[in-house]
Amino acid sequence: MEIAGERMFAQLRICGVTACTEGAPPAAGLCLRGAAEDSGRGASSGRGRRSADLLQSTAYLKLTLLTPAIIDTAPAQQFLSTLHVPHPVAGTLSTITALDINTECDPLWLGSRDCRCLPGYQWSDSLCNELQACGGLFQAMVSLIIKPSCQCLRWNRPRIDYCVPLLQASPVSETSTLAPQVTSVGEGAELMVSFNLKEGATDVKWFLLSPEQRVAKEIRNGTQVTLLQNGSQALLRVFPVSPDWAGEYICHYWHESSLKEVRQVVNVPLVSADIVQTLSQISMNCSSPETLTLQCCIRNRGRGLRASWNPGLPNPGTEDPLCHFLTLRSCPNDDTMYLCTFQSDALGSVQTTVTVSVLQAGDIFCPSENSEDGWNATKAGRMAERLCPEGTVGKMLRSCFATGTWGDAQSNCTSQELLSGLHRAQLLQAGLGNPQSEISWMMDWLPMVSKPSEIQEGNPWELLAVINAMDVISQVALNAAMRLDGDAVANFLIAASWMLTLNQETEWTEVQALQPQAGSRFLQAIEDLTSLLLPSTSAFNLTLPNIELHSNRFDGVLEADYSKTFSTEPPLCTHITKEELDDLILQGQNITITSLVLKLSGILPANNNIEASRDLGSLVMTNSIMSPNGSIRHIDIDMTFGHWNMTPKMEKEELVANCVFWNHSLFEGMGGWSTQGCKSTGDTTTNTNCTCSHLTSFSILMSAKSVPVSFALTFLSKFGVWASVLALVTSLIIYYLVWTSVVKNKLAYFRYTTLVNAAFSLLMGNFWFLGASQLTANHENKLCVAAAFFTHFCYLAMFCWMLVQALLLFHQLIFVFHQLTISSVTPAMVAVGYILPLVIAVATVVAFFPKQGYVQEAFCWLSSRSKAIYTFSVPVLLVVTINLLILFVVLLKLMRPSVSEGPQGEDRKALLSIFKALLILTPVFGLTWGLGVITMTTDTSQVTHYAFTILNSFQGVFILLFGCLMDKKGKSLTLDSKLNS
Repeated sequence: MEIAGERMFAQLRICGVTACTEGAPPAAGLCLRGAAEDSGRGASSGRGRRSADLLQSTAYLKLTLLTPAIIDTAPAQQFLSTLHVPHPVAGTLSTITALDINTECDPLWLGSRDCRCLPGYQWSDSLCNELQACGGLFQAMVSLIIKPSCQCLRWNRPRIDYCVPLLQASPVSETSTLAPQVTSVGEGAELMVSFNLKEGATDVKWFLLSPEQRVAKEIRNGTQVTLLQNGSQALLRVFPVSPDWAGEYICHYWHESSLKEVRQVVNVPLVSADIVQTLSQISMNCSSPETLTLQCCIRNRGRGLRASWNPGLPNPGTEDPLCHFLTLRSCPNDDTMYLCTFQSDALGSVQTTVTVSVLQAGDIFCPSENSEDGWNATKAGRMAERLCPEGTVGKMLRSCFATGTWGDAQSNCTSQELLSGLHRAQLLQAGLGNPQSEISWMMDWLPMVSKPSEIQEGNPWELLAVINAMDVISQVALNAAMRLDGDAVANFLIAASWMLTLNQETEWTEVQALQPQAGSRFLQAIEDLTSLLLPSTSAFNLTLPNIELHSNRFDGVLEADYSKTFSTEPPLCTHITKEELDDLILQGQNITITSLVLKLSGILPANNNIEASRDLGSLVMTNSIMSPNGSIRHIDIDMTFGHWNMTPKMEKEELVANCVFWNHSLFEGMGGWSTQGCKSTGDTTTNTNCTCSHLTSFSILMSAKSVPVSFALTFLSKFGVWASVLALVTSLIIYYLVWTSVVKNKLAYFRYTTLVNAAFSLLMGNFWFLGASQLTANHENKLCVAAAFFTHFCYLAMFCWMLVQALLLFHQLIFVFHQLTISSVTPAMVAVGYILPLVIAVATVVAFFPKQGYVQEAFCWLSSRSKAIYTFSVPVLLVVTINLLILFVVLLKLMRPSVSEGPQGEDRKALLSIFKALLILTPVFGLTWGLGVITMTTDTSQVTHYAFTILNSFQGVFILLFGCLMDKKGKSLTLDSKLNS
């Protein structure tokens, strides 16, 4: 409890968890016991230099439980925050300006207790040297080698002292103060603080005492902070900079066995984000005698601010120094914008506008509602705004339609306590604070704010805030290489279990609409944090409504395999062989294995890389192994997943299970199920056995039973493709031999050019197809992606050249008097035949590859699951349709020839040859890829698969037969060339 006013320094200690104000009933069985004790002790102990802007005195009070209970510090601090401060102290000139808890002690056990400092506090150096650190005999032995963090001490004496602010833990022998600095804000702005230290400076530490904080926080390297020391110069860089980084920067360092410090105040100008609790527009009914009061508020920046309205003057005598009001006693003549400005000599100025829409007689408007959540009358076509209820942050919006009717209300109101904790965690990740102490507090805070009773029903913003907080906390703990005890992990999983009790069809669906990565980030946070668990004994087990965890620590040679069975429904078990683990223990001395089962059905997005996949078929199991050398990622693990109760419809579909793991990197960070590194080693109607070569989160996906890969189907496919290749090579050789003999006119040139390019494209497509069959199919395999791309391009090019051939036939028969020249048509032929399919193929890669939805899981070809296959099937079927329409028109034209028009002689014979080839090839290819689309996108019988395989494999043979050998002129010239040779 901090006291400002009188020049006194009464020191009392805190060793409990909460307090009650005088005359107020106790909350949760807790109340303040006793008043000042040891009031004179330490009055001259020298607490370090204090700025004139900071509090003058601090009193430490002892808080004791009235009833036996176990209460974490976080709810106690939340209770203290509800007490009204500042509060005058009766009979004195002092004022209580803040309430805080700095020390937390465990119950007495075997004559001693562990007492730890809360964030922003630390034990004094003298106590750190006298007492043993928490952790028992093992920690005591370690402390002989490595100096432990002085955050937790074991007290074996009846009297317990208290933690002090970080800057007061060690006496400072010398202080240097630099002139204040003003930094810039905005995009790309950064803060640079540079201090010159004495030569030989060691153990350099940075602290920030911000205007909004009662104690300084340590600054470390983080996502926004970079700390450097270049000889005797200490550098601090913050990027990007925001008002959170305003305050006094203190650099502590040791020099010649004494502690020295350098200080500098850094001011960050006011920004638009400082404006809070201010509406941007409001309607005023001129027919009503009531006045309208405008409100403009700003967050506390620790400086005196001046406010002004234009037009108008703020209301006099306003009690709240951070909010200013303007009362409109009469309607403006027209819609008016009122400019609210806050100014500070040191921080500059910031402005915001409040628009007042005038409601005159005859105007259309939405009527006011007098209910508890009522809305004021609002002009038609405008958006009504309301501030969120007390204790929450945000706005409520509601549209007033042009007809004068209300739309549905929208709200982003979020608990202020929740957002405050999230912001604190984000600053910790940025580099402000010590993870060792902050994470401990956040673990107590997290289950308190994530209770279903604390999260407003139907409000996805609060659920999203909890997910973000869990994500940030787990990242900070992981990056700091922390090892967490069972209590900390239990608190985290309690919060996670409560999150899983929420309605997955409403709250979670709305959250995923706001942030598609939310489900994957939630699972990632659980994976990362549970991997840091270090049980105090050999085993730690936890069973919650939606989560079950087993963790074991192995300090020596294993006597048997690692095997765990979960008492869940359906049952699951995991198994790692002794041989696998023996190698790890020899390398890392000791290991911790943690296995976790979660009920995540409906929370993770339905993304996967498995063709024709269905729903999640079981619970999700997460496995991790941690050694002193870090996390173990690759090891063979066996798992058994019990199946969900299948419906009669699912049993009728003959679903089979696919062993999968959750890959967080798929689909641009949304995550998705993948089979890579996992395989099924046997299944029954009730369970599936899986073996995987890595550790992460696993489950099974139920998919339609695929057509079995038979020897006959495989043989037909390979034989047909090679036969097609030989036929296409033969066709190209024939065209080469007879080219000069058959290409006598434009029509012949057009005909054979299109046939040669179609044959060449199909030949190249078949080569790429054969190569793709030998590659491992996944998005990380660049050769696989390239094979899929060129196969796609070449097959599309083949159909595009058939389209060119049909268009030329159509033009020559219909537009008889509009003759084409080779020079003008050739560029257009190349554009349609090669450039168009190239554009489609490139666009497909750009659209689907970043989402990990380009290639199939089992083959290097376009994925049907992500609909990438439609970028091939739709253009193909479109070409086939156009060609059939052209053939129909040409057929009608040939059946009714005109004497006066139409091609004659050789030209007519050439057109008839083109027509005959297209008449046969178009239906054959159309039927082929029609069957292909069916087999790739739906569940079909073996007959359909055999038909598609035969027709697809022998496409080159069809081109040889109907595009070359059935051509009488080409056939005779080929025979003549052979006879002559």
